[in-house]
Amino acid sequence: MTRFRQSLPTLALSLLLGVMAVPALADMPCGPMGGGMRAQRAERMEQHHHKLHEALKLNAEQEVAWKKLIASEHPMGKGRRDAAKAGDAATLSTPERAERMLEHMKAQQAAMAEHIVVLKAFYGQLSPEQQKIFDDAHRGGRRGMRGKGMGPGQS
Repeated sequence: MTRFRQSLPTLALSLLLGVMAVPALADMPCGPMGGGMRAQRAERMEQHHHKLHEALKLNAEQEVAWKKLIASEHPMGKGRRDAAKAGDAATLSTPERAERMLEHMKAQQAAMAEHIVVLKAFYGQLSPEQQKIFDDAHRGGRRGMRGKGMGPGQS
C-alpha cells in the first residue's frame, strides 16, 4: 500500500501529460499514414493488381472491364480534401463539422456503390476459373502487418 502511495504522484503526472498531448497529436497533418506509408501502400496495391492481372489472363473484352474496375477502386483515397477546406474546418462549429463529415461519408458511400456496380460487371465477364482466382485474391480480409503471408513479394 505504501508503495502505491509513493507512485501515485508519478502516475498522475504521466496521465496529465498524456491527456495534454492528445490535442497536439490531433493537429498533425499527415496522421499515421504519412506520405511514405501511403506511397508504400500504393506500391503494394499496384503489385497486387499486376499479379492478379497476370493470373487472370484476361481477353480483350475483359481487359476493358478490368481498366474500369481499377479506375473505380478505392474511392476512400480519391478526392482528398484540399488545403482550403481543411483550414476552413477549424472555424466551423462542432455541429457544422459533423454535418460536413456526414456529407463526406455520403459521398464515399455513393462512390463505393458505383465501384460495386463496376465490380459486378467485371466479375460477370469472368469464367468460373477466373472467378475462383479473383475470389481467392480477395478472400481473408485485411491481414495487416500481423497476418501471415505478408512477407516481401507477397500481397
